[in-house]
Amino acid sequence: MSPLNFSVAPAVEATEAPPIPRAQAWGRDYASSSLSEAAAAELLDLSQGVPRAAPHPDVLAALARTASDPASARYGPILGEPTLRSAVAKEINIQYGLDSDGRATTGEGGAGVEGTDIAITTGCNMAFLALLMVLCPPGKSSVLLPLPAYFNQSMCLSLQSVKPVYIPCDPHNKFKASLLAARTFFQNVSSSSSNANADGDGIEPRMICLTSPNNPTGAVYSHEEIKEWYDLAKEFKVALVLDETYRDFVEDDDGGRGVPHRLFEEKDWRETLVCLGSFSKGYRIPGHRLGNIIASPTLLKHITTICDCMQICAPRPPQLALAPLLPTLREDLLSSSRQLSHRRHLFTETVNAIPGWTVISTGGFFAYVQFPSDYQHASSVLGLKRKKLGSEDVAKVLATRCGVVTLPGSFFMPNLKDDEAWDEVVGGEEIKEDKWLRFAVANIEDDVVLKLGPRLREMNKLMGMGE
Repeated sequence: MSPLNFSVAPAVEATEAPPIPRAQAWGRDYASSSLSEAAAAELLDLSQGVPRAAPHPDVLAALARTASDPASARYGPILGEPTLRSAVAKEINIQYGLDSDGRATTGEGGAGVEGTDIAITTGCNMAFLALLMVLCPPGKSSVLLPLPAYFNQSMCLSLQSVKPVYIPCDPHNKFKASLLAARTFFQNVSSSSSNANADGDGIEPRMICLTSPNNPTGAVYSHEEIKEWYDLAKEFKVALVLDETYRDFVEDDDGGRGVPHRLFEEKDWRETLVCLGSFSKGYRIPGHRLGNIIASPTLLKHITTICDCMQICAPRPPQLALAPLLPTLREDLLSSSRQLSHRRHLFTETVNAIPGWTVISTGGFFAYVQFPSDYQHASSVLGLKRKKLGSEDVAKVLATRCGVVTLPGSFFMPNLKDDEAWDEVVGGEEIKEDKWLRFAVANIEDDVVLKLGPRLREMNKLMGMGE
């Protein structure tokens, strides 16, 4: 590539490049490889959290109609089409068990969600970035982020010069973040500074970001656990930001769509809570880039300022297409949730049956899996001169030699060689062991899960493990 005759912003240069292309390249290496007999077998790609199935036929038909309407090519309202905002509010109230007709329980300003609490954005990633720009002054802010962390969120923090405060998740508790560690952080900040809301460097905590179901681990927080995080955020006067990209796949006792949390029943939820959502997963339209923010209209007023500069308006054809369809798509969402629930259970049974492999947590689109501990000391088998193999080493071998593409756990953590970064991760020693892979189970069919078992057995043999 030719050099530039101008400078790139330091925050951009300091931000890690998107990691998924690296894993996809391993899959291409397998496809062109002749190293093993398995090289002729199909590639099993469990790397990216995208829905496999096409959108519902009614959605496709509506998209064709709205995209061909010249009016949809014009600018629309900054915070989204009013019809879609109202429709989303109704669906949220129904899904969260507030009212069977989709009405908030006490009207605007009380419990439940109103159309005025909704903003439509160009995808959920943009919703998160816009929120950072509203809440977090660069160089003066920190955000509590469970570790492992979704890499796009970490990248957004880096781009905005916002300090991540990583809260280690507990592998023995299905990779849920430690509420005690978060509370200890806030208490230490309060006691170490004359300003009770800033640390010794003048960095002020501005929000807690919690994702449920989680990416990458699949961890799903219970109503009670989320309420504890909400109470913590209220106590220390920071925003609780719930990334609910996978809210349509919270499982109830029957394997259908469950209620993600009960916070919208709180009459004062708008003072503390911000929820982020996506149309990409449940409605299977990731390429149309629609996300949403559920928050107080007071906050959305400031979101409007950011969105006007970033998007002017979210894509209009999918907004206009979905607005009248949402009530009719509830059964489709329920069917998708049940299918994915079945696949997660099938995946868990399949992987746990392979010696040394253990599914630690699962939910939404993902499963977080611990590979055999023997792998970490098998560098000589592969002809590598390493004291210890990490998740990226294992993921690369699994992809290039066995044709199974996953994402290594290291993609969701600070650079393992950056001792300074890890010194600030209090209690992160176990997470740093780096012995997990993320499997995406939504972009495959059940037959791929069944084919996975023999590939993992092949991997065991390759790594010198006897059966």
